[in-house]
Amino acid sequence: MDPDRPAQTDAAERISHRYHLIRVVVTLSTIGIVTILIGLAALVDPENMHPLRYFAGCFVVAVVCGLSVLYLLRGGGGTTTSVEAAMLAGLFATYGNTIYGGLLDVDPWWQVCGYLIVILIAGGVSLRRWSTFWLFIAIGLTSWAAAVGSADETSEFLFDSYSLILLGTVVAAAILWLFRIERDRVTALNRELQESATHDSLTGVLNRHGLLSAVLRSDQTEGQAWCAYVDVDYFKTINDLRGHDHGDQVLQEVARSLVEAGGDFTARWGGDEFVTLRFGEPLEESLLQEQVEGGIREIEPGAGISVGIASGPVRDGSDLDRLMRKADRRMYERRAVARGERQHIPTAR
Repeated sequence: MDPDRPAQTDAAERISHRYHLIRVVVTLSTIGIVTILIGLAALVDPENMHPLRYFAGCFVVAVVCGLSVLYLLRGGGGTTTSVEAAMLAGLFATYGNTIYGGLLDVDPWWQVCGYLIVILIAGGVSLRRWSTFWLFIAIGLTSWAAAVGSADETSEFLFDSYSLILLGTVVAAAILWLFRIERDRVTALNRELQESATHDSLTGVLNRHGLLSAVLRSDQTEGQAWCAYVDVDYFKTINDLRGHDHGDQVLQEVARSLVEAGGDFTARWGGDEFVTLRFGEPLEESLLQEQVEGGIREIEPGAGISVGIASGPVRDGSDLDRLMRKADRRMYERRAVARGERQHIPTAR
């Protein structure tokens, strides 16, 4: 055991705790500073400000400002993009426009335009990630809270504009939510279709097309490759005597055992034939056969496989096809020899 490991771990934990403490301090400081700064706006025209409503808005704005800072410090649940940073800048700009613009008698419709622009930008970006969706909600609702807090009690514009902003935010959020759900459903369906195009539905390993595509896309194709061609002995007899469900279990176990054997790529080539490829490290025929047969004999006692292994470079599809044909021939050669020594033929039970 590395004697420096405990010290390294303790140091990492101290750094982590210190970072979390900094995040909490910065967040709380932001809430306090924003509350004070926004509260100073009440001094401009205190007679026309509704104290309870105004300071309630201040509190909401301050909390969301603090959470926005925390969002940036945490990376927004992922990599914080420049667009998301711009959204937060728009959020703070909206606060200033709402509170100070309302106190300085700026045309309320200009304030509404500012809200809508920020909300539209936030809504568009929120389609990319769920984390930004909640930031969008914060922008809309906090803008509304700040607007209500800054309005005087006699403002005729209060209900018409500020309530419209709230309603628009909620409706837009609902539409975006439904759109995201539908888009996620379509994305999942496309992923399933892509999976079915490259993977065998019964065993879950690659199919022919998937194997060729995966190998050609891989960065492991430099150097020597070992290909194992595997065939289940007397599989048709197993199917006929035990039923197709039993045969499917045998195939699934073969696939599982081959994957556990450590090949880089495993595919069902068709019927009861499988292919496993490994780059850089040889495949041991006896070990592979022992591992696979040990698995399938728990389902079908006495069952066996025939294995042929060949090696060579795989730079393109032609090399892969040539290597597999070579492994296939060796598999049939091994089977011819093995059947002279092993004559287990499944019988009805």
